[in-house]
Amino acid sequence: MIKHKNIPFFIPHSGCKNNCTFCSQTKITGFSLPIQEITEEAERLKQVVDASLIYLNGAETQIAFFGGSFTGIERERMLLLLETAWEYVKSGKIAGIRLSTRPDYIDEEILSTLKRYGVTHIELGLQSTDPDVLEATARGHGREVCFKNAKLIVDAGFQFVGQMMVGLPCSTTESEIRTAEDIVSMGASAVRIYPTVVFEGTKLYEQCVSGVYKPLSLDDAVKRSLACLKVFRKAGVDILRIGLHASEELKKAPFGANHPAIGELVYGEELFEQICIEIGAQSTRDKILRIYVADDKVSAASGLNGRNKKRLKELYGFKKIKVLKNGKNAPLKVMIEAEE
Repeated sequence: MIKHKNIPFFIPHSGCKNNCTFCSQTKITGFSLPIQEITEEAERLKQVVDASLIYLNGAETQIAFFGGSFTGIERERMLLLLETAWEYVKSGKIAGIRLSTRPDYIDEEILSTLKRYGVTHIELGLQSTDPDVLEATARGHGREVCFKNAKLIVDAGFQFVGQMMVGLPCSTTESEIRTAEDIVSMGASAVRIYPTVVFEGTKLYEQCVSGVYKPLSLDDAVKRSLACLKVFRKAGVDILRIGLHASEELKKAPFGANHPAIGELVYGEELFEQICIEIGAQSTRDKILRIYVADDKVSAASGLNGRNKKRLKELYGFKKIKVLKNGKNAPLKVMIEAEE
């Protein structure tokens, strides 16, 4: 499978008229950009794409509209951005277009338009399929909308990518696992998992301060994200990302799992569990552990700041632990030896 690359183009605070409790975007209900600004935005898109294609392989690259609910922005603006991106698809300079939006901002007419302009992937911010969580977070739609419109996307021939959150109000490990299972059943080809981060200025922040909502600790966020990851692994669904991109805003978030490398923590925990299973009941005291992993998993196997190696030493009494590359896509292999 060819790993895709994105040329992200952010449309901040746009397209969504809802006011979810966790959302930090400023809502400007009914706001429309003047035609001049819409044209200028399309020109900026060209500049971003042209600059990116200097060092990216267009055959593996997509223009990605992120940052808002793309199909909810004003029609004229959406069409001009799509037309601008479509020129690059037609010329063969990029492979396709992806976008993110809400489940309730999808219908057959919108999908027909997106298909016409070369959109290949649609990411739905589902967040949860639990009715209690949807109500507690003021999502503005029920679980049936998630299933109905995900099916429309898949039936229309798009690649459907699910986005879910862990740690939302009224959410539990069990309900998050059910959400992950639901996303699999919807036909998702890939997924993003976002542990809840609480930003100032949101209703969720007010609920934290008042004690109505208790945010997840970092350890709990890792464990609950891993529980969902296992569902997707078993189903063969690609995990595109865990956690928000590192940013100054994320760093300043007062509550929640705002660690900038939470994805690495989750992948590290996944490998830690697998390594422990491989060790099993073998004799380990004062011995040397060699962990062989795929070339790109050395960091995750060691754990952030060597966390996994330290825990394995404490747990099993190893004298020394080495994490070694074993080739691209190589399976995990554990060897325990008495001496060098």
